[in-house]
Amino acid sequence: MDIYIADVLFNEGADSKVYPALVIEVGGEKVVVFKVTSQYKSQSAQIKKLYYPIKEWEKAGLKKCSYVDTHKLYRLAKRWLFSRKAIGKLTDIDRLDLFKFINQLKK
Repeated sequence: MDIYIADVLFNEGADSKVYPALVIEVGGEKVVVFKVTSQYKSQSAQIKKLYYPIKEWEKAGLKKCSYVDTHKLYRLAKRWLFSRKAIGKLTDIDRLDLFKFINQLKK
């Protein structure tokens, strides 16, 4: 549940953007992450339902109110992502609430 800065590709295309990324799983040569974003108001109602609001975003090392975008998992190269220092990590409260949020989405 550490947060790193990562270059995330859009829709498997050539364009990418630098985002905070929440590490969900580490294995082999890849790391599985969710994007973290502060862009919420401009999203559609359907997309907003997939955004978990990070309650303790400052404690997590983020500079502004942010959301975990749970609609898509990204697989990034472990050696590239971990070549930088983590900027923070989710608090216990947010870890538990994110888990509950994802489980509710599955229902």
